[in-house]
Amino acid sequence: MLGVAGAIVFPRLARAQDVPEHNRATLSEPPPRPPLGTGEERARRLFDAIVHDDPARADDFFLSRDAFRLIKAVPDPDPLWERLHAAYVRDIHALHGATTDLDRASFARLRFTGRRGWVVVGEEANRLPYWAQRHSLLDYDVGGATRSIEVRTMITWNDEWFVTHLSEFRRGT
Repeated sequence: MLGVAGAIVFPRLARAQDVPEHNRATLSEPPPRPPLGTGEERARRLFDAIVHDDPARADDFFLSRDAFRLIKAVPDPDPLWERLHAAYVRDIHALHGATTDLDRASFARLRFTGRRGWVVVGEEANRLPYWAQRHSLLDYDVGGATRSIEVRTMITWNDEWFVTHLSEFRRGT
């Protein structure tokens, strides 16, 4: 949100100094796109959550409420975060039910696709910029064959990757 003088106004409980360097609204150009980094281990936990039908195992791979509050340029971002997080939990349960051979499956890797880009201030109702990675693939092996589960949208916060949409998100869900 822009204030009277055009400065960015942050929601209550959030402070400008809480914004990481690579997510600052004042950036004149995108920082280097971060590598997967610790996202690989969180992706492993996401796969484990799907295998065991236990979304809590991968809660740290979902963008935190605090970061979401800083990013979104809406008066009260909490209800939207809650809907997105609830969809993430539902998606993990649905993937557990729909994915065959999980008892024989093992995590292989999280693979970025070419669908990525820098999201500037003002896009997607955001007050802060970030890198977005779309349609990544969580690869796993079953009996020597590689299979994949799509991870719809990941974004960066403080040079780390987090899921915001495991599957396609529809407003009102």
